[in-house]
Amino acid sequence: MPLYTTNAIVIRCYPYGESDKIVTFLTKDFGKIKAIAKGARRSRRRFQNALDLFSHIRLIFFDREGMGLVRADNCDLLHSFPRIREDLKKILYGNYYLELVNEMAGEREANSEAFDLLLFFLSALEEMEPQEEHLRMFEIRMLSLFGYQPNVKRCNLCKRDWRELRETPSLFFSLERGASVCESCSSALNSVIPFSLGTARLIERISQMDLEKIRRFKFTAQALSESREVLTKFITYHLGKELKSLKALGTIKT
Repeated sequence: MPLYTTNAIVIRCYPYGESDKIVTFLTKDFGKIKAIAKGARRSRRRFQNALDLFSHIRLIFFDREGMGLVRADNCDLLHSFPRIREDLKKILYGNYYLELVNEMAGEREANSEAFDLLLFFLSALEEMEPQEEHLRMFEIRMLSLFGYQPNVKRCNLCKRDWRELRETPSLFFSLERGASVCESCSSALNSVIPFSLGTARLIERISQMDLEKIRRFKFTAQALSESREVLTKFITYHLGKELKSLKALGTIKT
């Protein structure tokens, strides 16, 4: 039975039987994998309490057939993010990050950039006060990495770009097309959301920005409101459901 080693982040975990756990990991080298951790609820030696949500670990696992559940053999805890676990607001933010990744990532589809992005935002959440801008930035970058980057550089129908749309009173975002449309073309589509040219430019800029600059980036009140409306509805439309963690976030002031 082949033995593999990779860095991983615990994105979901629940008990199985009397002593085992089923754990979903986002891994650096193998994408999202699900594992059974035999005896994890009883043995502190093999798993060192490292299978809790958010844990960044070095995972060793067996994989016999390259499909279905793998068998977690051992792990070393690299970072547990204790300050996230001690703050309710940070927990809610972190849960949203984990659930969004879990829903968007396909089984065993390697995406090292998605792993790095999740680790970056968990590290930022550990070090900084929760900021709604970071939720929107995480959404924009994850959508891009999984092939759903909003196309906001031009009208999706008439193809006019930002330079030609500067005098347009407003833009609209089409949930169905995942793209912006101008006011003239919007009447031909259903499920459109009004937003400004400034917010469109902001979304495009963030999708290309160096991650370290993101930590210091601030939205205007208008851009924050519009991007919240566009991105959360687009994700819900794409996934076909509203994430439970998003509902929980709605109970606090982000």
